[in-house]
Amino acid sequence: MRILPPLNSLRVFDAVARNRSLSRAASELRVSPSAVSQQITNLEDWMGVRLLDRSSNKTSLNTNGHQFAKLINQTFDKLEKDVSKIREIKNDDDIRLSILPSLAARWLIHRLPQFRALHPNFRVMIEATFDQTDFNQSNLTLAIRSGIGVYPGCHATKLLDEYVSPACSPDYWNKHAVALEDIGTQELLADHTFGIENTNLDWRTWLERENVQPIGNLKPSQLFTDSNLTIQAAVNGEGFMLGRSVLISEEIARGTLIEPFPNKQISDWPYFVVYPEGYHPPRAVLKLFVNWLREQADETPGNIRSDVTAT
Repeated sequence: MRILPPLNSLRVFDAVARNRSLSRAASELRVSPSAVSQQITNLEDWMGVRLLDRSSNKTSLNTNGHQFAKLINQTFDKLEKDVSKIREIKNDDDIRLSILPSLAARWLIHRLPQFRALHPNFRVMIEATFDQTDFNQSNLTLAIRSGIGVYPGCHATKLLDEYVSPACSPDYWNKHAVALEDIGTQELLADHTFGIENTNLDWRTWLERENVQPIGNLKPSQLFTDSNLTIQAAVNGEGFMLGRSVLISEEIARGTLIEPFPNKQISDWPYFVVYPEGYHPPRAVLKLFVNWLREQADETPGNIRSDVTAT
């Protein structure tokens, strides 16, 4: 049997400590100030120490009260987060995936009906975000992230590799056909989704690796933090972009984008499937979903097949 203070008194004390007022705590809890005061007195009697300094016109936490308030706040915060996770887990077969918005929109979303047709009892919940995944602070099952494959505390398996090459609309090319070294004189669209300096997703780095001495300052005329916008701007005929083959494969197939130069580089930042190392063995639904993702990757135009695994 646990020896704990009355739980209702702890809840009342937490409200008093946060609000720094008996009356405001009473308002939050929808009880009378006298009821709050009585609960605090009961808690103090149980603990055998005073937690509040009381005067005729003011009530404040004393040293004991401050220490106990810190403990209660930390305990309730953790309890609140853990309970929230449990309440959200309505089905152990739910798959909660964090993924970059551009990859979700241009690669995953139209493939999901195939997975649902194969496994109708499994529900896939998508969180499209640029944020790094913190599995300790969420109920996510896995993530698909772009980077170098180093994710501390997680297992990371390479899913998609892609080429990077200049791309533009056919109409823009018809009006602005130039040699590669002259591309800096044209309208350049820059994708800054990942903070891409010093990678070949950046114009200057990409051209340096081609040993091209460009004419012009390579200053992009438009900057985007979402690859979806970069691609749409290029489709609209607003300039050259550094196209990533997985993301623009459908536009290439439809003919709304072209890659006018033969020069292609493997992207410095491939895509990885990431999930916590603690999933050993992984839940059956996780293994099934990851295997399905790999099958889809194998069939993806613009993907460079790779089985490299990073841990």
